[in-house]
Amino acid sequence: MKKVLIIVIAVVVVAGAALYFFVFSGSDEEKPEVRVEYSPGEFFTTNVQVGGGTPRLLKAGIILVVNAEGMEEMLTNENARIRDTIIFILRNLTVDEINAPGEQEPLRQRIIDTLNERLELEEKKFVGVLFVDFVMA
Repeated sequence: MKKVLIIVIAVVVVAGAALYFFVFSGSDEEKPEVRVEYSPGEFFTTNVQVGGGTPRLLKAGIILVVNAEGMEEMLTNENARIRDTIIFILRNLTVDEINAPGEQEPLRQRIIDTLNERLELEEKKFVGVLFVDFVMA
């Protein structure tokens, strides 16, 4: 009789442990990162630096990618600073930098890093830049 009681208790303990494992093991999973696209305005138009030549204009359409929901109000309130930062970066480009192969990726990263720093975000919220238009005239 004691052996049967011990076996029943052992089965109940093992079943309870298994049930606990299956129910609570999935709760520690990280939530997938939410990415939101934000447009700071239609286009950015600015002069670019030319070494002694005719001034050139750059027109760029930019979409910013942030990694957090609920930032719409902050982005709207900071839109002037966001646009100012991007224009400052674009107008400091030279024609040679714009025409250099592979320059868009470092430019994207410079925009992301500068926005995160200038807006003093505790976490890196800006994670991507999409160029929807990029024309030099």
